[in-house]
Parts: sequence; C-alpha cells; structure tokens
Amino acid sequence: MGGTFLTVAVLTGLLWVWADQSQLDIQEIPLSFVLATEADSSLILLSVDDGSEEALADPDPATGGKRIEAKVKFRGTRSRLKELQADLQAGQLQLVSYISKDSYWATADKIAVIDLLNASDELRERGVTVVEAEPANITVELDKWVHIDKIKLALKDTAGSHRFEPSIEPPEIAVDVPSRLKDALPEELLVELEQIPQEITPDLQLTGTVQSELADLPIRPEPSKVTVILQPREQSRAELGPLLLYAVLPVDMIGKYDLKFEKEADKVVMVNVVGPVGELAKLETPTQEKVRAYIDLGPQHAKATDAYYPVTVRFEFDDDVHEVKISGAPKTVKVRLERKPTE
Repeated sequence: MGGTFLTVAVLTGLLWVWADQSQLDIQEIPLSFVLATEADSSLILLSVDDGSEEALADPDPATGGKRIEAKVKFRGTRSRLKELQADLQAGQLQLVSYISKDSYWATADKIAVIDLLNASDELRERGVTVVEAEPANITVELDKWVHIDKIKLALKDTAGSHRFEPSIEPPEIAVDVPSRLKDALPEELLVELEQIPQEITPDLQLTGTVQSELADLPIRPEPSKVTVILQPREQSRAELGPLLLYAVLPVDMIGKYDLKFEKEADKVVMVNVVGPVGELAKLETPTQEKVRAYIDLGPQHAKATDAYYPVTVRFEFDDDVHEVKISGAPKTVKVRLERKPTE
C-alpha cells in the first residue's frame, strides 16, 4: 500500500509540472530597462524618444544609457512569469538592452521595443518571450565617438582664483567626443577645483576634474582627473584717492538735511589697499570709477545740537576688481546733519 501511495504522489507531481510547462500564459508586467551602446562600440547614445513627450530618466551611471519605462506583455509558463514579476518588483533583475554597431547602420529611426527585449540574455534564460510592448517603438539619436589625441587644459575661473597662478599636469590630454563636435572644439578644456583653500602656499597641489560635457553633449577626457599646482600671486600695496565721500540717507530724510563736516578736508578720503598686482593696476585710471566711499547716516546724526558724530567710511569696489582689501585702521569722519529751513 505504501508503494502505491508513493507512486501516485510522484505521478501527481509530474502531472503538475507537465501542466505548468505545457500551458503558456500571457501576462502584462510593467518594467524599466536601460538602453545603452555596447562597451566596445564606437557609438554614443545621445537621446531616446519614447513618444510620451516626457523627459526620460538621467543617464544610467553604470552604462551611460537611458532608462525607459514600459508596459510589457510576456508569454511563458505561470511559474516563470510569477518568478519574473517577483524579481522585477524586488529590484533583483536589472535589464539592459544594447544597440550594436550593426543595428545602428541597419535600422530605421524607430526601433521596436519587442526586438530590444527579446534580444536580452536574461529574459531568454528565464524562458519568457515579449509579445507586446507599450511604447511599441522608440526613436534614438546616435553618433560616433571620435578620438582627439591632444587638447590643452585651463583652470575654470572661480571665486578666489585671482589669488594664485595655476599650472596643470599634464597640460594636455586626449579626449573622445561625438563626431559632430570634432570641428567645433574649443582651444582648451576647463578644469574645476572642488575647493580652494583659504591659504595658498607655494607649490600647493590639488586634484582637478576635467569637464565632461560640451554644448550639452557628453565627452570622455582621458584622464578625467589632473593635478593643479597653485602658486600665490604676488601681492602689492597702493594708496588710493582722493575719493569723494558720499552720504547714504533713509528715503524719508533725502532732501531735508544739509551734510556738515567737522573738517572740510574730510569731504575726500585717502585709503591704502593691498591685493594682487594685476588687480591693483585696474584702480590706477581713475580710482573714482572703480572704488567708491560712503558714510551711512540716519536720524541719530540729525539731533538739535552742534555736535559732530564719528562715522565709519564704507568702501565698495566694482565687480571686476577681485581680492583687493582696505589695509590699516578703519577710516572715520565726524559729521552732522542740519535740517534745511522749511519753505
């Protein structure tokens, strides 16, 4: 009797397996997959249009490809479809479809999503087939990588870069660019420093990153990281002036007061500055256009008294003057506001 039950159990199991394998179902499963060019291909994938007029996800960091969302109908056994759906939902299956060199030259503008997915080794190994997809087709924009042996490097101008003289090692690198950029390359690629120290010591070495995009298109610099050597820029001193002193008053006080100086000589001010030689040279002709001197006044300077009040002078430089500072003690003048007679 025991042997009979065992035989029945085995046969029943085999029937279940046979039933699962012989009956193919069709099931819709949403998924996302990455469309990319093969690693050893000379092609570059610039854009993908799935017809939705919505921007596709940013490039996949591992492949540089574009991620596409799709509704897909699969044909397979119930167990295989169930397993596929579970792995996709759990993120345990990452699908990547590649555009080969041959398909680039052979296909029209539109590529069938079914063809891309059915070429996937991961899906073939699972014994499932794509029978329908939405979107049905996608349009891709491709170009070919072109190798440029040498292109010069220059440091990107950032805040604080006027404090030093940079040199870059190596001064030239190789770069791969889309063919459409070959005849429109700049003379130099820019190198960016993540952070510039407050104190620049001689021969200070930092790591710079070479730009990886031109005209909104990706490029591949080699190497992508370079050494930037900084030398402190020569500092110098100069005396500016005479600068005319301007008074800044609240709006409701403008035109109602006369400004009185304790000393007539205080109407103009001389000041010492320190900064890079090249920046100080900008202040030579004439300084009034590049530097302005202000005093900020208010009701506290308009009391009914003959007393004069000390006010600190404030200096402003034009935007094209960098890293120049006022040296020495703060400048002060003594002034008061006298109310004008009412008409």
